[in-house]
Amino acid sequence: MRRWALSLGMGSALVACLVIGVMGSAGAATLDFTGTLGINMFGLRHDLTGSPIYLSVPGAGAAQVTDDGNLHLLSFALSGGTFGPATVTTGVTPTYVTIFTLYLTLEQNLSGSFSGISGGPPGGGPMGLSGMAKMCLLFAPCEYANAPLPLTPTSGGAGFGIGGTAIHTGAVSVTMQNAPWTLGQPVMTIHTPNSTISTPSLPGGFAHGPASLTSSTAQPSGALQLVTVSKVFTSLTGAWPETPAIGILALHFVPEPGTLLLLGFGVAALTAAGRRRSPH
Repeated sequence: MRRWALSLGMGSALVACLVIGVMGSAGAATLDFTGTLGINMFGLRHDLTGSPIYLSVPGAGAAQVTDDGNLHLLSFALSGGTFGPATVTTGVTPTYVTIFTLYLTLEQNLSGSFSGISGGPPGGGPMGLSGMAKMCLLFAPCEYANAPLPLTPTSGGAGFGIGGTAIHTGAVSVTMQNAPWTLGQPVMTIHTPNSTISTPSLPGGFAHGPASLTSSTAQPSGALQLVTVSKVFTSLTGAWPETPAIGILALHFVPEPGTLLLLGFGVAALTAAGRRRSPH
């Protein structure tokens, strides 16, 4: 019985130490994550469900985070190229024209830094993208008829996911009024092709821990979603005078492989101790 009690105590201590190690203490730390970076341009919707279509690029890496000692995420930073570069495409049917295609060419994120995640006003921060979004129009081959939305910031620093106004001239000219990423709930009004005004349903951000809707995000199984929106004005005044462009950054913090292995050792120790205690 004493051997069992000693084994159980050692196994429990091992697991406890590992949990404390994963959770960390106040200050800076590194948390591994998996996630997606999704973009919706021109308010594209699926032809069957009516749900928005997001072209998504998966990614994984390690975020540099700070917490307040209670696992409330205060800030984090992402390296450039965590998502992408990737080229993705889809064919969709919006509500007022026939099928066309949207391309994202060599999309990837630039470095980003986010703060104010827990407590106070909705947090967030700037993170630009690079690449090109291109919507192929209907009346000619795509290389001749498209609405381009350059994602790479302008020389003045304005860009999608950063802020500022970016102007791109061409056969189809676009002006993008951009905003940084936020955990808040964006709101915008859009003038539709028939000159009415609509308020599109835009996604909002959130940060929570393993227990749903808690704010203890800075630990494995914490989840984070930031959103950015841009109001796009085009020279296609008869079709898309104004339209939203939306970005969603979704992260899920996961244990690093070494931590999972050590946790497995702790569980194995407890299992072995239980077997020694069982009568033969």
